[in-house]
Amino acid sequence: MKTAAILEIGVEDLPAGMVRSALEQIQKLSMSLLKNYRIEFENLSSWGSSRRLVLYIEGISPVQKDAVEKEIGPPKNVIYDSQGNLTVAGERYLKAKKISEKDLGIQTLEKGDYVYIKRYTRGEKTINVLPVLFQELIRSIRFSRSMRWGEANFYFGRPLRYILSILGKEVVEFEIGKVKSGRKTRGHRYLCPDWIEVPDVESYRELLRRAKVILDPEERKAKITRQIKKVISELQAKGYKAQPVKDEELLDELSYLVEYPTVFCGEFDSRYLSLPFFILEACLRDYQKHFTVSDGKKVLPFFIGVRDGTRYNLQEIVEGNRRVLHARLNDAQFFYQEDKKIPLEKRVPDLKGVIVQEKLGSYYEKTKRLVKLSEKICSELKIQKEIKERVKRAAYLCKADLLTTTAKEFPELQGILGKEYALCSGEDPLVARAIEEHKKPRFPGDTLPQSLEGAILSIVDKIDTLSGAFWAGFIPSGSEDPWGLRRDAQGLVEIILDKKINIQLMWLINESMALYGNRRYDAKKKLGEFLEGRITTLLRDEGVSHDRINAVMRVDKDNLVDLFARARALNRLSRQKEFDQELMAIVRLINILKQAKDWGIKIPSKVSEEKLNEKEEINLYNKWRKIKEPVDRLLYKKEYLKAYKKLSLLKEPIHTFFDKVLVMSKDYQIRLNRLSLLSDIASRFLKIADFTQLTPK
Repeated sequence: MKTAAILEIGVEDLPAGMVRSALEQIQKLSMSLLKNYRIEFENLSSWGSSRRLVLYIEGISPVQKDAVEKEIGPPKNVIYDSQGNLTVAGERYLKAKKISEKDLGIQTLEKGDYVYIKRYTRGEKTINVLPVLFQELIRSIRFSRSMRWGEANFYFGRPLRYILSILGKEVVEFEIGKVKSGRKTRGHRYLCPDWIEVPDVESYRELLRRAKVILDPEERKAKITRQIKKVISELQAKGYKAQPVKDEELLDELSYLVEYPTVFCGEFDSRYLSLPFFILEACLRDYQKHFTVSDGKKVLPFFIGVRDGTRYNLQEIVEGNRRVLHARLNDAQFFYQEDKKIPLEKRVPDLKGVIVQEKLGSYYEKTKRLVKLSEKICSELKIQKEIKERVKRAAYLCKADLLTTTAKEFPELQGILGKEYALCSGEDPLVARAIEEHKKPRFPGDTLPQSLEGAILSIVDKIDTLSGAFWAGFIPSGSEDPWGLRRDAQGLVEIILDKKINIQLMWLINESMALYGNRRYDAKKKLGEFLEGRITTLLRDEGVSHDRINAVMRVDKDNLVDLFARARALNRLSRQKEFDQELMAIVRLINILKQAKDWGIKIPSKVSEEKLNEKEEINLYNKWRKIKEPVDRLLYKKEYLKAYKKLSLLKEPIHTFFDKVLVMSKDYQIRLNRLSLLSDIASRFLKIADFTQLTPK
């Protein structure tokens, strides 16, 4: 009879981001593990909060499925005669293996028909398998940062405090990280902190609900949303055109942090509304986890918070939050007003006292590198003089806001504050915008720089950071990336693609590395490989397979705009049903040229029409001559899909040519001329991809 199983991992407080990631991993890993361990189930769910991670399996089979494995034996004709009867050797084989004829099967392999033995493994009881499965699941969960505690040689996002593990009514017994599994869990931290004994899986959720724990983050999220709507309705009833500033990220974060959410609303002093929106939001959202309220145009003096608990003494909670918020807003207002008194330009020399890192020098040195590299890139791209000057000016000023007291208090606003203070200092608005945009994208899914000045400066800043880190030896390994270099690398690639900036990646690395003094080839090489990894990831995210990525990169991986255009074209055309036949023709073409190269044959660049004497080669030449110029025009305009469609018209002429014409003719001059024709055609295919790297469907 099928039943249900529950695994609850009780932990010290996990950050919200870790909770979401862990629950996603639990869902995927448990599906895979249950399949590998041959345990059938109907449905599984993963729930949790910062204090617990839960796997709930419904309709789980009480016993593993029996396993049937094949043990390949001798060829069929050794075991059976032509009439299908056992041979003498066959009888000896059965005796040696201690099996009967019913345990044999026949399988066709490349070398012919072979006998195999059916090896049966009877499934164990699920209760005996789950201890190993659950331990493997827990050990397989990965965190951005893990901890080790006590004497246990075990790592997890935060220390384990208890494990509840039940199948039906039985405890699934195991030990991990010096913690033994059992049937006890805990209720809400403040409302029901005592231990709760769970008699069976069926009563688990209800017992926790009574203990003020809502297990499902989606249920908690829906509850928060409903309560926010109610609060907004109450404000609207008082005459305010109130609406919450949409913030899905904060809503998600709170849904993972609390176990019994209760929404409250408070009011702060309206004199703080004179602060810029981003400072107000930082005080409300980033420090207090409060939702901002607006009337659609401007911020209203209200905050909406979420308490992990009931409405008991809620007014005291509101008042406590208001006091803390007022103190934060008061400091922010003072810092902001004081910072505006010093023009941004006057702060730049003081960056000499702010160290990036011991090996990398000060932010003033970084500023000088940014200005120099900005000028080089603008010259390389032949950017207009006015834009070039704005980029250089923004590069000179973009790190100055680090010295403001507001930036020290709100470091996440670096760049945004730079724009504000640049405008207060009378700088060109386009320069100010570039200062703000040079930090974009700040996180996955963030918007990219919209202005050309901002895009160039962001590229410059990111390649300088990457070059400096690799030059100094701070290279990410595994999940460790304290400098956020993967984010910078991905942002760099995304901006180049978004703005279609035709710049050579290795040129960019070389120019940036050169500004760090003594040249280190190994650092350049490693940075190139690191960026290549980010490029590969982005292409895979677009659905480009490994062999297609390899095919386009073999042609050129330096110009990212061109690389992605070719990859996208190849991805589309390779899905067409006739592509495999076309691929065979292209590969035949390229392979014979590679063979000629290996033999040291120097192929002429020009085809001699007089030396064409077979009708198949004349036909191929005429077809090629007809489409050559249109193909070259399309390749020049990087319209690779259209160029390939014209080239694919040569499929049949190429196949016929190879079937009827001997390329490696005994007449050396004719041989060279035929290779010249094939080389001329192949060179156009190779401007799209190295098709020999592709695997036919």
